[in-house]
Amino acid sequence: MMSTAAPERPSGPVRRSLMALGLMVVTAFFVLLPATAASAAGGERMTDFKAAYDLQTDGSMKVQETITWQFADGATNHGIRRNIVVRMGYNNEEGKYRYYDMTDVSASSPTGAPDQVQVSQSGASNEIRVGSPNETTSGTQVYKIDYTLHNVLNPIGADEKPAATAGDASTVELNYNVFGTNEFTERDKVSVSVSGPAASTKVLCFEGVQNSTTPCQGRDGDPSTFSATSLGSGDGMTVIASYPASAFDPDLAADVREGDSSTSIGSAAEPAVNAAAWAGGIGAPVLAAAVMGTLVYTRGRDEKYADLTPGLSPSVGTAGAAATTRGGRTTVAVQFTPPQGVQPGMVGTVLDETANPIDVSATVIDLAVRGFLQIEETGKEGMFSRTDWTLTRQGPPANERLLPYERLLLDGIFSTRGDVVSLSDLKNTFASTLKSVQAEMYREVVQRGWFRSSPQAQRGIWQGLAVVIAVAGGLMLFWGRGALSALLGGSFTGGAALGVGLVVAGGIVYLLGGKMAAKTAEGSAVYAQSLGFKEYLVTAEAGQIAFDEASNIFSRYLPYAVVFGVADRWAKTFADVARAAEAANQSLVMPTWYLWSGSAFPDFAGIANGVDSFSTTSTGTFTSTPGSSGSSGFSGGGGFSGGGGGGSSSGSW
Repeated sequence: MMSTAAPERPSGPVRRSLMALGLMVVTAFFVLLPATAASAAGGERMTDFKAAYDLQTDGSMKVQETITWQFADGATNHGIRRNIVVRMGYNNEEGKYRYYDMTDVSASSPTGAPDQVQVSQSGASNEIRVGSPNETTSGTQVYKIDYTLHNVLNPIGADEKPAATAGDASTVELNYNVFGTNEFTERDKVSVSVSGPAASTKVLCFEGVQNSTTPCQGRDGDPSTFSATSLGSGDGMTVIASYPASAFDPDLAADVREGDSSTSIGSAAEPAVNAAAWAGGIGAPVLAAAVMGTLVYTRGRDEKYADLTPGLSPSVGTAGAAATTRGGRTTVAVQFTPPQGVQPGMVGTVLDETANPIDVSATVIDLAVRGFLQIEETGKEGMFSRTDWTLTRQGPPANERLLPYERLLLDGIFSTRGDVVSLSDLKNTFASTLKSVQAEMYREVVQRGWFRSSPQAQRGIWQGLAVVIAVAGGLMLFWGRGALSALLGGSFTGGAALGVGLVVAGGIVYLLGGKMAAKTAEGSAVYAQSLGFKEYLVTAEAGQIAFDEASNIFSRYLPYAVVFGVADRWAKTFADVARAAEAANQSLVMPTWYLWSGSAFPDFAGIANGVDSFSTTSTGTFTSTPGSSGSSGFSGGGGFSGGGGGGSSSGSW
């Protein structure tokens, strides 16, 4: 610990204050350790799903779900998980989202299955995980899950549009997705009851894929009841019920936000507590910088093989004994092929230690190059129309093996929509699949030995701790110092210093925590090879490429060029190849995995531009989430499956 002078031994109150601060940080560290994600087994289903929604006058909704879950034959699992949407876009307004605060979560199992509950944030959802990591279960089990969602109801004006408050409303509506269209577990029987402070006046129910208007059973009254049967993978269910506004609080409104114990210390202790606060305010950033700087230097820098040229790996069987070092610059030598057995998505992940959406888009392009699907430009006819793409699944090519994340991606695109899908059809429905694909990509780089643990998890632990420290500082800065001043009977002048110090310390931990995702020596070798291959893509000359190999080389390397962001440079090289071939009276075979709409005679530059546009558009499509509307579900945009607020999906773990 750095210091400018030898400090006096702290007094008893000071020591206790510093110990409490240390205990808070250590406790927060372990609370934020992420649970390891587990894969769901196939062949499982919900044989029965019952939900009881109890609407409160303040606009909240108490939920009790009774789920009969049939695990796959022969499989053993720890339990089930439910992902409940708590954040959604609002009325298509930029920079705003609707929030459903979740509280009072509990679970039990009438059949005796493990019923421990863990709640964590998962994207726009809260994941409720029921079960025990130390116990397994199988067969058919029943789970009861209780929770409360706040600000669920919509006040509706006489013109069927959102009202500012219930005082401006003629009716109040529940417009809620029991299941989102990202629910891939089959459900044999679903029944929902909705009770409230008054009987409903009218109801609607929709089931099926996104935007489906297929009705399911609904009956108004008190309670209102809804039911559906045989909901398959990708089928959502939306229930809508209308109530008189007079039955609810007059200030009822949606929670729309911007964005995507008492202790008695005594005045005699004020000098000691102030001294401790000032010491903490000054020392916290210094300690954070010293500790995190040391950790980044000793553990956060990439490992490298000490006695090998960058990009090379020891011979098989000797890697474990090879000497390694940390840090140092990576020497890049041109490499004429991508790293052997390393797919474009893996290259993108090892380059910046992040499985970005662009890496997933490049994987789609790579799957097309390898023959698993075909991409065709469509939809660009009028002057102001937008390009769309049709994805057509092909028969599995011989001698091609899919990695787990590739299979998950391919199935996620086609599993609920048949073998022909428009890219635009994936908008607002693919985000959960994207998250699962990215998780599998992180698992893959760990299994290959490029990282000792998921780089996402490594960053998340430290940055999560940083947020806790900064929030503690904010609470002290804006609330704690006033409360302690009152308790001390004086002015707690050290409160501001401690608050600012903790906020700064949190910022330091967050910044340096982002550098804790270190590659192993093998990962650094792949990293150097990848940079060498990028160097080839940007320096390759047309004269180096044989005409009879041009189409194959162009296609094989184009997904990597997309990951590196050099697709335009790669296209220019092959435009030169095409001109040289034409001058030599040679014909080039154009790729067939991408059907270009630019002209009847496709060229390499047009295909590369189309692919680059596809990767950009698909990145936005894959990450989009559906928006919640405060409008009436009985008229306008809410009357279809997936058109309400909230939503859920499920799985086992």
